[in-house]
Amino acid sequence: MKRNLLFIFLLLTIMSGAAQNKLQISHGPYLQEVTGDGATFVFLTSEKSFSAIELKKEGADTSSLYYHTQYGFRDAYNTFHSIRIEKLEPGCTYQYRICSKEMRSFEPYKVTFGDSIASQWYTFKTIDPKAKGGAIFITSDTHNNTKMLETLLELCDYKTCDAFFYAGDVMNYMADGETPFHAFIDTSVKLFASSTPFEVVRGNHETRGKLARTYPHFFPKKDGKIYGSYLLGDIMVVMIDCGEDKPDDFWVYSGLNDFDSYRTEQAKWLKELVKTKEFKKAKYRIVISHFPMTKGIYDYKELSHGMDDLSDKCLPILNKAKIDLMVSGHTHEYAFHEKNAGGNNFPILVGSNQSAARLDIADGKIKIKAVDKNGKILLERMLQ
Repeated sequence: MKRNLLFIFLLLTIMSGAAQNKLQISHGPYLQEVTGDGATFVFLTSEKSFSAIELKKEGADTSSLYYHTQYGFRDAYNTFHSIRIEKLEPGCTYQYRICSKEMRSFEPYKVTFGDSIASQWYTFKTIDPKAKGGAIFITSDTHNNTKMLETLLELCDYKTCDAFFYAGDVMNYMADGETPFHAFIDTSVKLFASSTPFEVVRGNHETRGKLARTYPHFFPKKDGKIYGSYLLGDIMVVMIDCGEDKPDDFWVYSGLNDFDSYRTEQAKWLKELVKTKEFKKAKYRIVISHFPMTKGIYDYKELSHGMDDLSDKCLPILNKAKIDLMVSGHTHEYAFHEKNAGGNNFPILVGSNQSAARLDIADGKIKIKAVDKNGKILLERMLQ
């Protein structure tokens, strides 16, 4: 009898513990669009919940809760959470944590809450507009290979990097809502992304799959766009969204694409960007584009359509904009194209599907170090 009672007690204890741990942070948090005065916090919970970010200055005794609010509502009864906090101080270090409360039912006149959880505290720093130079990590075409991604990050000494950029095709295609996490986000979170943001420049493979149209959902921007610019102190990074490589009417797209018009839209935006005070004031100007923009170097017949269309529309603008460096991928073959090698008025670093680059930017110079997954140095070059 005693044994039976002991067994029942242990079983109830285990079941109670499982119930208490039902609500968890299943992915994240990861930072997006950190600026001088704001940051976006993205995370997923295992159950539908009501969530907030608790934020305070580093070392402060008091904190505040922030929610995603829209149309008069605080966001609730979701598993995906994206919370933007504005009016922060430039160059300031903050601490934050996730606070979530499970929502077991959500009726018109009654809400039933379940368990509550709070994550550990994380630290991040807003952009300092007076910062000089920095260290940038860039890779592309890892195609869901998280082991290789982690190796490349280690080889580039990621712990001393100030910013991280994925230049496209880090996924094979958008199969389901877990794909971005399994492909690279979870690895990024494990190593750095809860404290230092990453930016993703979409490649042609991210435009594929039944959930490709949900891509911006995972990487939220205030303006809702995928392309854009990112100011890191005196470094301006321009991010071009290339679209597909084949013509819009190619049979495999089933008439669902319109990337030619989209690239025209970006060219108009780019023409205005290079006129802005922020762009002109930047000491360093780096462009990240999944497709390398050249003339006469790459000829893949119909597979070159997207590259050619992008180059025709954007290269003339960039050639007049005093660009220091373009970093690309797509070809799966490492290359470094000197200035004027193919209609380009700036050097172009093209990563392979097994390489990464670290840019150390200081004193008017850009030091490039490109390595492959085995640690072989592909390029060491100083631009000035």
